[in-house]
Amino acid sequence: MKVSPKGKTPLSRSARRKRRRRRLFPVALIAVFLAGGFYVLDQTQDGTLSREIFSQSSEQEVGREAARADSPSDKSPSKKESAEKESAGKPEPAKKSGPPPVPEAAEKTPEGAAYWAVASELPGVGPESVRAVYRSKLNDDWASVHIVAPGETTIPSGEEPFYAVFVQRDGDAWKAEKSIRADEPDYAANEVVPLADIPKDLVQYLYVRNVFAAEVPEPRQEELDLDALPDAGPAMFPNPEPVSEGVPDPEREQVEETRQRMSGRIAEYDGISGVYVRDLDGNYGYGVRPDEQFFAASVIKIPVMVAVYRKVEQGDLEFSQQVEIQDTDWAAGAGWLQWEEAGTQHTVGDLLNLMMTQSDNVATNALVRTVGGPEHINETARSLGATDTFLYQKLSSERGVVPTLDNRTTPRDMTAMLEKVADDEAASPESCEYMMDLMYTNELDWWLDAGLPEDVYAANKAGWLYKVYSDVGIVEADGRRYVVSIMSKYGPEDVNQGELLIEDLSRTVWEGQAEEAQEEGDSGDSGS
Repeated sequence: MKVSPKGKTPLSRSARRKRRRRRLFPVALIAVFLAGGFYVLDQTQDGTLSREIFSQSSEQEVGREAARADSPSDKSPSKKESAEKESAGKPEPAKKSGPPPVPEAAEKTPEGAAYWAVASELPGVGPESVRAVYRSKLNDDWASVHIVAPGETTIPSGEEPFYAVFVQRDGDAWKAEKSIRADEPDYAANEVVPLADIPKDLVQYLYVRNVFAAEVPEPRQEELDLDALPDAGPAMFPNPEPVSEGVPDPEREQVEETRQRMSGRIAEYDGISGVYVRDLDGNYGYGVRPDEQFFAASVIKIPVMVAVYRKVEQGDLEFSQQVEIQDTDWAAGAGWLQWEEAGTQHTVGDLLNLMMTQSDNVATNALVRTVGGPEHINETARSLGATDTFLYQKLSSERGVVPTLDNRTTPRDMTAMLEKVADDEAASPESCEYMMDLMYTNELDWWLDAGLPEDVYAANKAGWLYKVYSDVGIVEADGRRYVVSIMSKYGPEDVNQGELLIEDLSRTVWEGQAEEAQEEGDSGDSGS
C-alpha cells in the first residue's frame, strides 16, 4: 500500500472538510519578510547570470508566483469516456484560430519582434509605447526592448515602471523569448530567476540606480525606428459571451441563468477574466472565455503534483527520497525555502507538501527538476487533456509581460486536469485521493472558499502575480460534484478586487449548482 507524503490515511470524500483558512499570515512570516538581505550576481562563460547569495523577497507577492510523462496504468473505460460515447454528435466547443503569420517587420529588428509579441495582447500599447532598445555587448544576438504600458502606477522610487522584452536573433530573424515587468529596483536579484539565460549586461542595466554595481560594460543603445514597427494592435479580447457544452435539457434553464450571471460579473471587472465549470456527475460544462490564455502563476503546480505522484507509483521516486536544493532552484515569492541556503536536503514528500500547502516556489522548481524538467510537466499536462498549458520558465515572484512569454494555461485546461484528479484518472485512485487531501490542506488559498457556504470547502490551488488573480478547485457537497476554474489578467493592482471577483463567481457557480441539485432531488421525490 502506498502512503501519502506525511503517511496519513486518506479521508473519505464524504468526510473530507478543509479547515477554514486564516486571513492573516502568522506573525513569524511577517518577521521573516522584514528581514534584510543582499545579493551578488555571477557571470557564466556565455555572459548569462547566476545567483550566488539570496536576496530579500519582493513585497509584490507573498502568495504569488524531452522526457515524456508516464501514463497511469491501463483501466477499463471510465465513466467520463462512456458518457462521451453516448454524447457523440453533440457540437464540439469552439477552437481558437491559430496565430496570425509573422510579418517581415516583426523579424527584421529587435523592437519589431518585441512589439509584435506584446501589442496585440497588452491593453493600451501602441508604437509610442516603445521607448528604447539595447543591444548586448556580451552577445550580439540578444537585445532588450523597453515598453511602457499606460496606466501603470509609478513605483516608490519615482521611476517609471516598464516591461523589458528580451529578443534573440536566429539568422536574420528576431524573436521575443523572455520578458519581465521592471518595477523592483530594490529587489533586482529576484528577476534573475526567469532571466537566467539572458546576457548579463541586459539585466544589470535595467535600473539606473543599480548600474554602479554592474560588473560588465553597458549595453549599446540603438536608434528606434517606430515607423517600421509591424501592425500588431490594438489588443482585442472576446466579449464575455457565455458558452456551454453538452448540457442536458433538464439543466439548460438553470445553466443559462448561471452563465449569464457569470458573464455580467466578468463584464464589469476592470480587467480580463474567464471561468469554466464542469459538472462531474452530469458530464457537461459551461463558462465564459474558457479558452483564453492566462498567466498560470501557481496553478501550474497542479500538473507538477500529478507528475510527482505518477513517478512515485512507477517506482522512479520515493516520498522519502532526499532532494538537494540547488542554487538554480531559488526563487522569491511564496514559501519558506527561499530563506535556506543551497545544499540543504528535503524529502520529495516534504517538497510536495510545501509546494501545495504553502505554494513554495523553490520546492516547485526542485520537483520540476527532479521529475524531468519542464518538458515532462508539459507532457503530463497534455496527458490530462490540457493542450494549451505550458510550463515556460521557472516559478518565481516575477511576471512576464504577456502569457505567451510566461507560464500559461486556460480555464478549460485547468478544469480538465482537476476533473481527472476528481475522477481518479490522473493517477491511481489512491494517489488521486492524496492529491485531493493536499489541496484541501492548502493554508494560503481561500478565494474560492469565500464564495461557498460556511461548511463547504474547495480542494483548490490559487495563483497570484501582478494584476493576475486565479483560483481553481474541486467542490464536493450535498451530493453534487463540480470543478471550477476562475482566471484573470490585466486587472486592478488592488488584490482585494481580484479576490472579490473570484469570491463572487464562486458563489454564483455554487448557487447554480445547488439549485440544479435541489431540482433533481425534487424530481426524484415526486417520481418515487
